[in-house]
Amino acid sequence: MATGNDNGYDIRSILNQMREEYWEALSEEESEAKQMLECLVFTLGGERYAFETHFACEVIRIPKLIRVPAVQSLVTGIFNLRGDITAAIDIRPMLGLAQPELGPAGRILVVRGDLFSTGILVEAAHGVQPLDLEQFETAVAGLSAERKQFIRGHFNLEEGAVLLLDMEALLAAPELLVGEA
Repeated sequence: MATGNDNGYDIRSILNQMREEYWEALSEEESEAKQMLECLVFTLGGERYAFETHFACEVIRIPKLIRVPAVQSLVTGIFNLRGDITAAIDIRPMLGLAQPELGPAGRILVVRGDLFSTGILVEAAHGVQPLDLEQFETAVAGLSAERKQFIRGHFNLEEGAVLLLDMEALLAAPELLVGEA
């Protein structure tokens, strides 16, 4: 069986070269995908924040919240989420952020931790975005100690910084547990 022709073409070597280029392109795409962190991005206190999507259950419009007496001030109310009574919390005071009024773009991000699920009030949800880990820095200058305990770092994006919340630390905070003072 001939592998080339008299004009100098070697079809096997051309096919091998094409196959190598194909596999190199695939491996480059895979290595780039490993460097991305899929996050839910939102606005809180006028700043852009994010957390990993595995904590997120859903994003909903803010329903009518029922106030509950004798709970922490962070719990702004409860709501019925398809039969489950869920607390809506405003974490902006925990992070030392301004608390502008929630407008029509306001949403509740329903999140799930090890112990419970809850809804976090945000000023706007921007959706799920893959964030490049090469643009991630762990040190965030100028943050107070109370904010640093809940922030893992920030992404330097063209449209500005996005702070990455430490959801494990946030959901384990004693301020969020009902019945704790």
